[in-house]
Amino acid sequence: MAQKSKILLVDDHPLVREWLANLINQQADLEVCGEAANGSAALELIGTAKPAIAIVDISMEGGSGIELIKNIKALHPGVMMIVLSMHDETLYAERALRAGARGYIMKREATKKVLQAIRCVL
Repeated sequence: MAQKSKILLVDDHPLVREWLANLINQQADLEVCGEAANGSAALELIGTAKPAIAIVDISMEGGSGIELIKNIKALHPGVMMIVLSMHDETLYAERALRAGARGYIMKREATKKVLQAIRCVL
């Protein structure tokens, strides 16, 4: 059996993390390896969870997703990142991509777009 690609979820809304985890864990090729509600928890978890991709929200309590993306890129350059945000991509996508994200998805997008983005980045 092929090894599943591991995904770390970083969002301060438990409902969003639960929805994403359910979506991802239903896929034959993907699995959630950890969840974090903020950047510091994500940075603690990332070393042990060893995800291929981190899905990061832009706006979180206790820090910016953009700063977290920069930190992950500096400390764990092998981890790819996708932003999943409620903020309009015209405002944040370029900043997120410059910081090191490989993709930007708005939370209002369809479920299949999230899965397409993960597989595209992988």
